[in-house]
Amino acid sequence: MSTIGQRLKTARKAKKLSLLEVRDLTGLSTGNLSDLENDKFSPSANTLILLRQVLNVTIDWILTGSEPMEIPPDVVIKEKTLSYLATDEKILLDTYNKLTDEDKRNIIGYMSLIANKNSL
Repeated sequence: MSTIGQRLKTARKAKKLSLLEVRDLTGLSTGNLSDLENDKFSPSANTLILLRQVLNVTIDWILTGSEPMEIPPDVVIKEKTLSYLATDEKILLDTYNKLTDEDKRNIIGYMSLIANKNSL
């Protein structure tokens, strides 16, 4: 895929989204989306950010075709959640993500036990 438009169309189809669905998710007009996919103009910085979020692709990939196409899941989670979390919540989440599955289950069980104890 040699053009931005081709990459955008490929990413949209990979997510099984129509132009109308991308329009609804981004607020961009269907005409603008179609023009972007047909390389009639290049996306603005704001448009790149919107498309990155909706299509779950990196801006580098949209612009150049290099880098991994999809954003790694841990980056997506961090970007969506860390922006509004308090510092102690960020530390808790980062630490939790480093645990084994068994330790995660134990922590959830312990937290549930404490929460139920405090609600009595």
